[in-house]
Amino acid sequence: MGLSCGIVGLPNIGKTTLFCAITGTEQERSNYMFSTTAPFKGVVDVPDPRLARIREHIPSSKLVYAQMAVTDIPGLVSGSSTGEGMGVGFLSAIKESDALLHVVRCFEKEGIQHVSGKVDPAFDAEVVEMELAAVDKETVARNLDRVQKKAKSGLDKEAQLQIATFEKAKVQLESGAPLRMVEWSEAERKALFPLFLMTIKPVLFVANVGDDDLAGQGKHVQALREYAARTKAHVLHLCCDLEAELLRMGEEDRKVFMADMGLVESGLARLIHSAFDLLGLQTYFTAGEKEIRAWVIHKGDNAVTGAGVIHTDFLKKFVRAQIYTFDDLTELHSEAAIKSAGKMRLEGKEYVLRDGDICNFLIAN
Repeated sequence: MGLSCGIVGLPNIGKTTLFCAITGTEQERSNYMFSTTAPFKGVVDVPDPRLARIREHIPSSKLVYAQMAVTDIPGLVSGSSTGEGMGVGFLSAIKESDALLHVVRCFEKEGIQHVSGKVDPAFDAEVVEMELAAVDKETVARNLDRVQKKAKSGLDKEAQLQIATFEKAKVQLESGAPLRMVEWSEAERKALFPLFLMTIKPVLFVANVGDDDLAGQGKHVQALREYAARTKAHVLHLCCDLEAELLRMGEEDRKVFMADMGLVESGLARLIHSAFDLLGLQTYFTAGEKEIRAWVIHKGDNAVTGAGVIHTDFLKKFVRAQIYTFDDLTELHSEAAIKSAGKMRLEGKEYVLRDGDICNFLIAN
């Protein structure tokens, strides 16, 4: 299991800068609108200092981090759903993303164009969401018509549930509100999943602040937080230009610069961890001579589900799991000491994995 995020927002608000900062790549940047004309895809390791800490006690040839895939698409404007700007054709590049990183400009700076002529984070966020809702509305209407035709034949038992679910979605979208604001049953979510709707995805608003508001306490960030609270979304602030600059520095220079700025953790690390929290994800580890690896699972997943992330055969062949915690290892320094202390546990299929568990799965031949 991985994590994939699509980056959306108005033109010229820092989307590509954020993408470059996350992925450590360089794309052409511009102070003018519509400078991004194609989707860009990248993959980044999820920062997790626990991997290196584990290797201090369990020598291993390599560390394998969890990964996050990100895709940056051209900016959306009012009317994109009807062909304005670059249109919405590029949304197909992020339709299967787990979550959206919605970048919103929260800084004032002369010389950088703004599509509406002024910085208004709540309005800007709503413009993009209305365009996404318009696309969703068209998708729902098309599929509602399709299943209604199926229902007439009386041969499709799932059609009635689909019709009710799609009609519920249609009403919400016609009200102009994103689908994430509605409570959906598991069956309804299953019916909606193949439609790859944009506004049902979890959203993390990325408030792109200036270097004069690194604490994210300014009026623009506050306006975005209020909008997010109304629409069941989350907000994280960072300075995209600063994050891009940090990645261009050497490791020692970066540490000194961050200390001088009073930064304990980079904004990108906070962003990735926030995306994990948004999707209810967590990490467990496997550790051996060949590699120490982080595996991504959902909170609440049991041991057999976690084993299945390594290989689907493990779902059927799972016997039990030997488990101890990262904290046990840092305290006792070796697996032998953990066993002696009685903290090496044998768990069965129903054991609910916890973030930081270190596992050795026993699998039947």
